[in-house]
Amino acid sequence: MAKKSIGNSSEQKISVFNKGLNKDADPTYIQEGMWTHARNIVNNTIEGDMGSISNEASNELCAVAGATMPTFGNLYSEYKYIIGAIHLFSDKWVIFTAGHGPMLGPTGVSKPVMSEIGLLETDTCNYRPIVQDECLGFDKHYLITGASREKEDCSWQVYWADGLNPDRFLNVGDPKTWPSSNFQWSLNIYGSNNQTIYNQHVNQYTDGSSIIQ
Repeated sequence: MAKKSIGNSSEQKISVFNKGLNKDADPTYIQEGMWTHARNIVNNTIEGDMGSISNEASNELCAVAGATMPTFGNLYSEYKYIIGAIHLFSDKWVIFTAGHGPMLGPTGVSKPVMSEIGLLETDTCNYRPIVQDECLGFDKHYLITGASREKEDCSWQVYWADGLNPDRFLNVGDPKTWPSSNFQWSLNIYGSNNQTIYNQHVNQYTDGSSIIQ
């Protein structure tokens, strides 16, 4: 008598939520990817992954970007606009801010006068400027998109494009060497009572890329 071959009956099932909320249909007709009850949820994660359910982000003020932008002179930044955010890891985000001057003329047009790249840690609501320079050329009409990756030396590199300036990248260093929370920011200089003050500059290469030195 021949032996009957029994195949592997195990089946891997992954829950994916991508078809929306359905409270009206009978449970028999609920398809995979739907959900029937939820409160304060979105079908994506804080990292941007789609098809997963997570808590909806709150609207409580966590931090303020561009707070140290000039408040007088030609670089007076009356209006600050966050034009992009790139996730690094965990609760760490790189924030891009465009500073615009006062409204001018009958049409109320404001020109970009200052730019800032900063680091936001959402768990502690801690925001620290990385570099602040008008030469970055950020504009509220040109939103930033990009990506990040960890390099072999444990530093993090951010790549971005805004459709206005050449595509650029920025190395924000190893998280272990980032300035402590008691840093002081003044005129493009980081510093604290416990560390050596250092300057950070953005250099643009001929291929349009940039890096902090």
